[in-house]
Amino acid sequence: MLNVKTLPVGELEANCFIVSDSEQNAVIIDPGAEAGYILDTLRQNAVKPLAILLTHGHIDHFGAAAEVQRQTGVPIYVHPLDEPMLHSARVCLADSLGMADLFDEPEGEIRPIAEGDVLKFTEELTFTVLHTPGHTPGGCCFRHEDILFSGDTLFRDGVGRVDFPGGNIRDMRASLYRLGALEGDCTVYCGHYGSTTLEHERTCGHYLTPRTFT
Repeated sequence: MLNVKTLPVGELEANCFIVSDSEQNAVIIDPGAEAGYILDTLRQNAVKPLAILLTHGHIDHFGAAAEVQRQTGVPIYVHPLDEPMLHSARVCLADSLGMADLFDEPEGEIRPIAEGDVLKFTEELTFTVLHTPGHTPGGCCFRHEDILFSGDTLFRDGVGRVDFPGGNIRDMRASLYRLGALEGDCTVYCGHYGSTTLEHERTCGHYLTPRTFT
């Protein structure tokens, strides 16, 4: 069973997740800001980082990735359609959000991910990539059994914006319908705010069925 530690970071309080297995191996999902805090948490919990996973390329979700990578030497995994954001303060919205001072371009290894990839770091620490565009062209969710990291695709009782450059309401609709159609239930760790479940969003929300956006 994986252990998930949630760290809301930065002015926009994006959720960074430190996900570890029983052997204290870990991946870092969306280190958006406060690299020192993230690194201190890794040390305090005595976990060994193996990778940085990015759900998408907006500055509030990768702003600390470069420094965390420098200090740990681990690769960054991101969808190729969002990788250009990691190399431009304009494209990742750092300029337009008044966060240009946080932009730090990664210089280490960046590995592409794609729909259906299985990212196996250890026997326990294994994730399936779901390409879920809409908020950004390369937005992805990461699933491990009954856990889903949804980035800014799905929130508790809400969804990510589609009015930023690269956003697309039709793609978002399709991605949300896809999440709603997944078998079983999942605890959903969202890119902002608290967690939810797929079952809650199916029964109480308004976004995972075809009646949405009509």
